[in-house]
Amino acid sequence: MLTARRAPRRRVAISAALGGAESVTALVLAHGAAGGEVPSAWWLAAFGLLVYAAGGLVLRHRASIRVVLPALLAAQVVGHGWLVALSPAGHPGHEHATSAFLGLTPGMVAAHLAAAAVTGLMWGLRRRAVEVLLRWTDPGVVPLPGPRALRPSAPRPTRSGREHRALAPTRGPPASALAIA
Repeated sequence: MLTARRAPRRRVAISAALGGAESVTALVLAHGAAGGEVPSAWWLAAFGLLVYAAGGLVLRHRASIRVVLPALLAAQVVGHGWLVALSPAGHPGHEHATSAFLGLTPGMVAAHLAAAAVTGLMWGLRRRAVEVLLRWTDPGVVPLPGPRALRPSAPRPTRSGREHRALAPTRGPPASALAIA
């Protein structure tokens, strides 16, 4: 019988949603650790949707992590620069240098890099988990039951009459002169 196996890559909505939440949480924590204020909830929701969409592509193997992760990091940096450009007075905790690229201090760049690393690690681990689960279901990993190969037996030593009598059964009907056990 011919059977076709489908990889469980179509239903990645829950994994992608968890990835979006993890990435946004990492971004908020790293942003706060770098001395900045947390963006408004709708900015975080928009970024979460962006990570959700990117995670769907990555977890379905439609795009490589090596391609999507730098694009996601660029989106973080551009979004950060956009926030600073739109309302520099609205981010007093950032202490943005006017000469810095897109208003990013070295600590803030490190924060965005850390959030991107968490996202890439999360995607890599989820992909690996799917591969391990698929490998467990590969045909041929567990041997199929079948007839065992018979090993040639070693020749038995012949027993003497004395050994036959010693091995004769002690219960039951009377045994013949040579017991067969």
